[in-house]
Amino acid sequence: MDSRVFVMGATGYLGSAIAASAARAGHEVFGLTRDPARATTLAALGVTPVVGDLREPETFAAVIQNCDIAVHAAYDPDDNAARDQLALEALRHASQDGRVRRVLYTSGVWVYGDTGGRVVDETTPLHPIQLVKWRAAHEEVALDLAAHEVEVTIFRPGIAYGESRGIVGAMFDMARDRGHVVWPGDGVQRWCLVHRDDIAEAYRLAIERPVRPRPQAAEPVPGERYVLVDGSNHTAREVAEAVARATGVPARAWEREDVLRQLGAFGQALMTSQRADAAKARRELDWAPRHTSFVAEAQDLHREWQTSQDAPVA
Repeated sequence: MDSRVFVMGATGYLGSAIAASAARAGHEVFGLTRDPARATTLAALGVTPVVGDLREPETFAAVIQNCDIAVHAAYDPDDNAARDQLALEALRHASQDGRVRRVLYTSGVWVYGDTGGRVVDETTPLHPIQLVKWRAAHEEVALDLAAHEVEVTIFRPGIAYGESRGIVGAMFDMARDRGHVVWPGDGVQRWCLVHRDDIAEAYRLAIERPVRPRPQAAEPVPGERYVLVDGSNHTAREVAEAVARATGVPARAWEREDVLRQLGAFGQALMTSQRADAAKARRELDWAPRHTSFVAEAQDLHREWQTSQDAPVA
């Protein structure tokens, strides 16, 4: 049965793909955006735009409270922890005062920290890097919504690629603007990658998953966590060199000290080495990512990047 779905961050890198995927599947999707100029682009995706701001919940409360499912994919690079807290508060009110009974919350694999060569999954204890140190606690706050008869799903996607935005998109930008590509540090750190369209597909599958029966004792239905990675596990150097081959520019190292001096905690994130397993998502959601290797698909992904340069940003 089609659902009414509210997407926070519907004009963002992941949120726009999630909203569009759900709309294509026939769901009635409402997308929150702070920018009135982007409303037209959302509408073109089949998404009903809701112009509002998480700092002003009254601008969207009536809409989210009348939805069945809420997706939190909002991201603010300047103050993400505070923006995330506002989103969680809005979700709590929507579940208490509205009809929201399923919440999909976006976290990320950086909550595991550097895995030291180990392969992590949903059962692995968290050791978040500095950039997302707050995120583990916020996951627990999201899961507490189960007390309000809400099914909660926590997604932990890897580094997203595809289209023109994100970390990998910035590497294509660098190739165009500077005539070279860099890998951070020595480049041997392994990155967990996943295409944004495959992330969106996982959310669609979660949206359409049948509601689990409530236990007889009426205790809260526990939430689920899912890692989303394509399984390729390329090194940062391999990714940079693939971008270089696709764009015809040289690739070289960016010294670790310079990365940290210029990028701070984000630079530390780029030098974090991880390996992760998405077997649970494949098994329980029947998730089958179509993109399984950025390096092998770099030429096609470069063309995707070029096409998206001229497309309006949702």
